[in-house]
Amino acid sequence: MILTLKNLLPALLIATTLTLAVNQEPGRAQQSDPVVIMQTTKGTMAIRVYVNMVPTTARNFLDLVSRGFYDGKSFHRVETWCIQGGDPNGNGQGSFVDPATGRTRYIPLEINRSLHHSAAGVVAMARSDNPNSASCQFYILKKPMTQLDGQYAIFGGVVKGLSTIYGIAPGDRIVHAEIVNGGGGSGTVSSSPSTQPTSTPTGPSGF
Repeated sequence: MILTLKNLLPALLIATTLTLAVNQEPGRAQQSDPVVIMQTTKGTMAIRVYVNMVPTTARNFLDLVSRGFYDGKSFHRVETWCIQGGDPNGNGQGSFVDPATGRTRYIPLEINRSLHHSAAGVVAMARSDNPNSASCQFYILKKPMTQLDGQYAIFGGVVKGLSTIYGIAPGDRIVHAEIVNGGGGSGTVSSSPSTQPTSTPTGPSGF
């Protein structure tokens, strides 16, 4: 068949439409994702939670927020590159124990290749050397750390109040966290790893 401009136009229009849809999808997905307002002793921040991109990890976090689990928890770790909190023990060793089952909840490592440790405000789950040991502890970047890509599950980003993270010092606390824009809990969780994890991200260079 001889291809003419008349024959090519429909195909070009379809290809263009698909390209636009793919390029615009991440933006639409993020706009529909829930937002968590986190009040701390140093100020308030808003975190958009990427439930459409990393549903298991995001819903685990949203479930803990909805339970009030993070209220009163400290930021036990403050580095030049991140702050870390959400540990019930306050020392980097704690995990969430589901009161309904008495079992520690761990979630499998969930990586979305569209998400990167590329800017301050990226929010991800802390874990031990076991990739499936994330539970409740999370960290927020102060600067890009792309060497962590593919190793830790990014599930959100600070969309307001980014300056708050730079004022956090060890021992500062989460006063209250709540979902203010959609979302829900009850994410899928895995069975417990055989060993109790230490939920501190070290990174490939021992940060």
